[in-house]
Amino acid sequence: MLNGINFNTNYNKNITFKADTPLKQDSFASKKQNAKAVTSSPILPSIRTTLSQDEQFKYLFLLNMLKDLPKSENAQDLTPAKQLETLLKNGKLLSRSNDNTTALDNLYSMASEERAYNLSPQNLITNTLDILVNPKIITQEFGDIPQAEKQKIISYLPKNHPARLNPDLLNVQASGTCAAASNEVNLADKYPAEFARWVNHLSGKEKSLYLNTKLSSISSNKLDAITILKLLKANTKDFNFDSVKIKVETDPYAYARAYIQDKYWNKGERNVADVLVQSAIMQLGSQNTYDSLTDMRGGEFNSNPQGLVEIEKTYVESLIKNEEITSLVYQKIDENQNLIGYSCSFEKMQKHILDALDSRNNVIVGYILTNETSGRNTLEGYNPAVDGASNKVINGHEITIVDYKKDENGKVTFICIDTDDDSSEFVEYSADWLLPKIHHAGYVSAQVKDDEEAILKEASVI
Repeated sequence: MLNGINFNTNYNKNITFKADTPLKQDSFASKKQNAKAVTSSPILPSIRTTLSQDEQFKYLFLLNMLKDLPKSENAQDLTPAKQLETLLKNGKLLSRSNDNTTALDNLYSMASEERAYNLSPQNLITNTLDILVNPKIITQEFGDIPQAEKQKIISYLPKNHPARLNPDLLNVQASGTCAAASNEVNLADKYPAEFARWVNHLSGKEKSLYLNTKLSSISSNKLDAITILKLLKANTKDFNFDSVKIKVETDPYAYARAYIQDKYWNKGERNVADVLVQSAIMQLGSQNTYDSLTDMRGGEFNSNPQGLVEIEKTYVESLIKNEEITSLVYQKIDENQNLIGYSCSFEKMQKHILDALDSRNNVIVGYILTNETSGRNTLEGYNPAVDGASNKVINGHEITIVDYKKDENGKVTFICIDTDDDSSEFVEYSADWLLPKIHHAGYVSAQVKDDEEAILKEASVI
């Protein structure tokens, strides 16, 4: 029943938040100046900023390719060459991916090897640099398709494809990829070399990659891990009882979307890297049923044709981190999709989030809005008999909490990246506003082990 909530934002453009909704802020400076000092963090891994001889060649090759390109609109007003230098200085460029390649290796491959469907290497590289320097720009906003291109796409589709029968389905107004985009944020922010590897391989001739995955990262119980892999229809090879390789690929129509964004991108829309990574995440989560053209999915948990449900989002998050993730469900939702209570206190919920942030993990949370918390019940024409009670869940959305700060009274403000807020800056939500709306949040399992059983038991009691 809880898995019946798909997390997407199709209603958001037409619903007005109540007046107490926190305002979006230019909070990059405030994050740097006011965010609390981390005192309990583990020792950070050493970073490497010195190029080997082979890496010098790759670095200079890329610099020569990028040297005359103008400042990016998307990443703190830096030229692509300056972005590359920035990533070298902060250690991200030489960080290692799941297959031990560096971000530099993968950027060089994009520049020097053939790309699928003639996608522009320059665009792919600058897209990747933009995102690695500034993950706040990641968006789930689909771009429009010019009419002439739309006709070409339709002519290539199978006769029974929904968009051939109804071309308006190509006009995706509000996408359901928030869970995928939030996982993309985490991938780019915490695993820069792995993000570059995804973009490189998904845009390359093979159009796919493999994740070297510990079975324990899916579940500490190996039999449960095998069940989850089968349930979510993972495409696997080289299986043993310690590890497995899981194939990552886009849906068949992602390259049509990627081509359009390659040729007709406008600021505020997904770039080519976003298209490929979000499509691949949607495929992984939706049991390989996603369609990038219509932003629709099928699969075992298809109560809503858009978005990912909690179990799917958590599965993908576990694969990306290669570490077991536990999704704690904090809200009690009855069979009529009404919010009727919580499985733990807001204080404990806040502690889980702060502990994760202090250990340098982002927290992807799914929050829900009801008729009341969205302000829908105040709109003209609202009818409880038709629209549901004030506590009726009307939709859900995923965002990524990346930091927090406290005021002089100890009040917490969460610093977040929201991929559907039409902004490339942080958004700040007070804990008082956000905590009551959080349906679930994903944590490294060891962190919440002591509370997991009690919360699971309480959440299941309706």
